[in-house]
Amino acid sequence: MDLSLSELKRRKIGICLSGGLSSLALASWLHGGGYDVEAFVLDIGQCPGKDLREFTGAVRAAGIPVREVDARRPMADAALDVVAFQAHYDGGYWNTTGLSRAVIVERVVPELRRSGAGVLAHGCVGGGNDQRRFERYGAHFAPDLAVFAPWRDPEVLAALPDREAMARHVASAGLVCMPGNTAEHSVDGNLAGTSHEDAGLEDLGTTAAGLERLMGASPRQAPDRVETVSVTVEHGRPVALDGRRLPPEELLELANTVGGRNGLGLTDVVEHRINGTKCRGVYEAPGMELLSHAVRAAHETVTDRGAADTARFLARQLAVCVYEGTAHGRTARAARAGLAEIAGPAGATVRLDLYKGGVIGRALPRIGGDADVLRQRRFTGGGGHNWDSAPLAGPASG
Repeated sequence: MDLSLSELKRRKIGICLSGGLSSLALASWLHGGGYDVEAFVLDIGQCPGKDLREFTGAVRAAGIPVREVDARRPMADAALDVVAFQAHYDGGYWNTTGLSRAVIVERVVPELRRSGAGVLAHGCVGGGNDQRRFERYGAHFAPDLAVFAPWRDPEVLAALPDREAMARHVASAGLVCMPGNTAEHSVDGNLAGTSHEDAGLEDLGTTAAGLERLMGASPRQAPDRVETVSVTVEHGRPVALDGRRLPPEELLELANTVGGRNGLGLTDVVEHRINGTKCRGVYEAPGMELLSHAVRAAHETVTDRGAADTARFLARQLAVCVYEGTAHGRTARAARAGLAEIAGPAGATVRLDLYKGGVIGRALPRIGGDADVLRQRRFTGGGGHNWDSAPLAGPASG
């Protein structure tokens, strides 16, 4: 259920903070207005630990109680699930922002209850994707809690009508947003990736080629040499990079570093939004892009045409669910089950050649999985017209 601002005076409010301008402005404004507010700062990998600690310390210094929540592992798990299922949205966007909203709400609700708060507040502006995502995940994970959508309230709208007013309020309170967030430019980041929004990017006549990336180099800046990396895929999921088997959050961090320095992972797309409009989205996701090439190669070794077509359909359904804030609904659960059945047998070691923003070559020195998928050999074993078929599992040679 929604609450009006007048009803909040009698309730304790828990507000999600990740370093963005709107949520920080709202938390400060509510605190200054005498509301009982506690900030929940979720670490989803949006910045280095040092920057997050400085941000949290500044919020405390402003007199706002803060509770820190480590959500890096579930954030990485969610990202690797999307990679494993190849569930990218329009134009190859890896759903990094939509993914984080499910993680944030699921992780913050238990902490909210422990704090005694009865209201979940967010800083999402009216009419946008995130307002609907928070509403839907709030209803799913905490139907008993009220959700305060601030930009539906006329008093909040009057006090904080635009990003310039929010920036002035934050500065007057002695607070600073995470790097990249200003009145003119909005950044939303996590372990999976970073989104960029500003007036210039909204103009489709403007190229994103000159965008200052936060997760790596542009192809122009990337080294003028090929870097070869090895990704291990087991049961359809990436588990190791260059032989290093790591926890999910560390694997994704390493993939971000490797993909980022080689200029991978910038997506520029005009996407279908939840409210039926279209909008340009510019996103960085170097690690997910890198790992996805290996996963796709592994999938190709264990799927026949029917299974591959079905997987593409289910991946699209799952991607839409993640984007629209229904990642835990029935359609998403059914899609995951089907994709796990199809992609689960996939296993391989995949070598990828990275060069200036692209994957220019790949090899599969080890292939596991189902042996009932046949490969036609056209040149090995005598060549000519003496073609034959053999199980695909095993070292690739033809």
